[in-house]
Amino acid sequence: MEYIAQHRNSEASNPEIQIASGDTQPTIIIDESESTGASGNEIRLKIDEFYLQEKNPSFTSSNNDNNSVSLAWRNLSYTVMNSKTKQKTNIVQDVSGVVKPGEVMAIMGPSGSGKSTLLDLLAGRKEPKLTSGEIYLNGRPGQVKYVSTYVMQEDALMGVLTVRENIQFAADLCFPSSYSAKERKARVRAIITEFGLDRVADSKIGTVFVRGVSGGEKRRASIATQVLTLPKIIFLDEPTSGLDSAASYNVMKAIVQMARNYKLTVIASIHQPSTETYSLFDKLCILGRGRTLYMGKREKAIAYFQELGHVVPPYSNPADHFLYLINSDFMTDKTRAEEYITNFIVSFEKSDANKLLQEEIKSLIERHKEDTDTRIISSSTTTRYQLSFFKQTSILLKRSFINSMRNILVFWVRVILYVALGLLIGTTYWRIGYDQINIMERFSGEYFSVAFLSFMSIAGIPGFLEERLVFQRERGNGFYSVGPFVLANTIISFPFIFIISLSFTAVIYPTVGLHNGGKHVILFVVYLFLCLNVAEGMVVFIASLVPIFIASLALTAFANGFWMVFGGYLVRPHSIAKGWKWAHYIDYQKYAFEAILSNDLKGLDFNCERLTDPSPDRMYNCYYGDKSGRSATFPGEAVLEELGYTNIRPALWAVILIAMTFVFRLAFFAVLRFKKNHN
Repeated sequence: MEYIAQHRNSEASNPEIQIASGDTQPTIIIDESESTGASGNEIRLKIDEFYLQEKNPSFTSSNNDNNSVSLAWRNLSYTVMNSKTKQKTNIVQDVSGVVKPGEVMAIMGPSGSGKSTLLDLLAGRKEPKLTSGEIYLNGRPGQVKYVSTYVMQEDALMGVLTVRENIQFAADLCFPSSYSAKERKARVRAIITEFGLDRVADSKIGTVFVRGVSGGEKRRASIATQVLTLPKIIFLDEPTSGLDSAASYNVMKAIVQMARNYKLTVIASIHQPSTETYSLFDKLCILGRGRTLYMGKREKAIAYFQELGHVVPPYSNPADHFLYLINSDFMTDKTRAEEYITNFIVSFEKSDANKLLQEEIKSLIERHKEDTDTRIISSSTTTRYQLSFFKQTSILLKRSFINSMRNILVFWVRVILYVALGLLIGTTYWRIGYDQINIMERFSGEYFSVAFLSFMSIAGIPGFLEERLVFQRERGNGFYSVGPFVLANTIISFPFIFIISLSFTAVIYPTVGLHNGGKHVILFVVYLFLCLNVAEGMVVFIASLVPIFIASLALTAFANGFWMVFGGYLVRPHSIAKGWKWAHYIDYQKYAFEAILSNDLKGLDFNCERLTDPSPDRMYNCYYGDKSGRSATFPGEAVLEELGYTNIRPALWAVILIAMTFVFRLAFFAVLRFKKNHN
């Protein structure tokens, strides 16, 4: 369906939009006879909103309070057990509050006051068994996570994708299949305009190699990807962290405008807002030692503290002054510090502000007690994800492919490194001959090909950790499940690992002079490909288990070093100590090395050393095979048998490598699925 914009000429420079809808084709009339101050971007935004509402009336709810959600909580507490003292510690204690649609509340307090814990409690991200108190949606108990989104402090975006591409992929993942491509693009255009990102929409986010957008623009883009669906409640953890005052103001201004336009309930933890940013908030919740020191209207906070004898100095930032007042961390007298905070707690408990708060919560509950409309509370609980497993996987595959093609850290840096390593090995073992003295050189070249290529798989850790951050955010907000992410990550690695294997083979095979013949070249590529798939599976498993760059790098390096020891070259299989035999048999490098060794040696004949003083009965000195001295050559199979590489079954070894890949990928899935997210 197309929409036509008709202009009515006038001398006015700014148009007004009217929307006429009939039985056939709707028409958007841009009336320039009345100036409204609308910019071109605002015109497009309104058209986009109309388009979405025309097809899906429930999508936006700018003036519909029936689709909005108020959030209230009463006597909320979170208690943990101190592992050393075995005593219970209250991180948050008896905190109450209420935020209505269209309002933005700031949670403030010094470090360790419980800001992030309270935010996590409200968002349903803490263990229920450690939590007490009630949370109400529109005055009734409900599952907050089904009508909310949680914006983490870290910006989790694909650095090589543009702002528009990051938001577009998020839209493709979070909207149900009933939304057409036009509708999703319309929403993307709208959110880009709402967050003031039109100028940089087609600029890359940026990586260590690619210059990108500014910190404030990146933060706005990150938030935009998470609020595309206009969730009823938005939680933001330190949304202005690391930004200057101007960027912080612009970020919060965009959020506040969105809350006003769509009647959203917004709660943000914030540490030290500027005066301008502070003035944007509607409500203020100030915490100290996990207790409420103030909860109410932002504009009434100054008068409240003034009544307690704490006047805000002229021309000072109220937020800074409040934090200065309640921060007792630097008091040397701990008893006095405890009393100082306790006085604030008691003062608020007895204040009119607290009485009004309790009455407001009670009134909200009473008003909705007889309400039988449960749409808001349960509408999002019927399906966990908006898209099918197949659709989720296909979108993630497309994004992963673009990221892998553009991001040099994912695969291309490894292609360069592996080709360089191939040149190093190829020139070191240049054109190995077929004399018996060259056999161990063949062993060395083939072993280091397997071991070093496997070891260098750690180069993929940085790219994976970036992708994992995006996964963590999107999964937390219900975009998709673990399965599609693991499957997409696995599938997308195959072509790039094959390119790596093929590139390395193209360099090393002719330079080293391995077994000629198309069959042998193909099998070399296949065994190397299977080996690197296992290495890749191990890398993503370890990096997901320990998602800290230095730690995962160290663990993966140790693991590969461990496999190198028991791969069957540094120590012959029959010489490995009995207590370590198990390590040899679960070593993926063993199977790849032996398969490549068998592929090269079987079918080759090697020359024995001719004696300087031969006799008719003994003319040659052979290290392997027939040692009678009468034969000038011996087969490669004799070498394998002599050195203990017996019973090599390349086809079975290939199956074992495939099975190991599956095991590591399954472990990768299990870690992402069951490991608790502490972020």
